[in-house]
Amino acid sequence: MRQDVPMTRRKRRAFTEEQKTDAIRLAREIGSVARAAKDLDLTESALRKWVRQADVDEGAGPAGALTSDEQEELRQLR
Repeated sequence: MRQDVPMTRRKRRAFTEEQKTDAIRLAREIGSVARAAKDLDLTESALRKWVRQADVDEGAGPAGALTSDEQEELRQLR
């Protein structure tokens, strides 16, 4: 039976583009986002999002997905 343990939220951290690029590279080399996230003490969801966006930026994302540059341009226009 599971005991209810209060979940503590992790403090939001900021990462440089270089750190994100290195994390993405590691996830791709290992072949597992989950393992790379654990090794780097990142949340799996954050690393998965970074990898997905990198795929889009490299032209390998789903049709209609906005690149990082397009997202930034849209933010500025709004």
